[in-house]
Amino acid sequence: MGKTPLTEPEMYALLAKNLSYLRKSQGGLSQKAVSRILHLPPKTIMNYENCRATPLAYAVLKLADYYGCSVEDLLTKNLIERK
Repeated sequence: MGKTPLTEPEMYALLAKNLSYLRKSQGGLSQKAVSRILHLPPKTIMNYENCRATPLAYAVLKLADYYGCSVEDLLTKNLIERK
């Protein structure tokens, strides 16, 4: 039988962990640096990583593209375990 699908809160918690991990693992960029690169407010990146804000689909697509992963992986896989 297949794996139980993630709930929405679980998915956003995983996204927050993945974003923080990817940012730190790719040269240890600051949240401010990532926000400049992606043209998003610095508080937005901070809120995504702290699971205080839910990104719009467009923002998730920009983040996945920047970090070189799929949107599905960003939302549903624990990228820390895949290193």
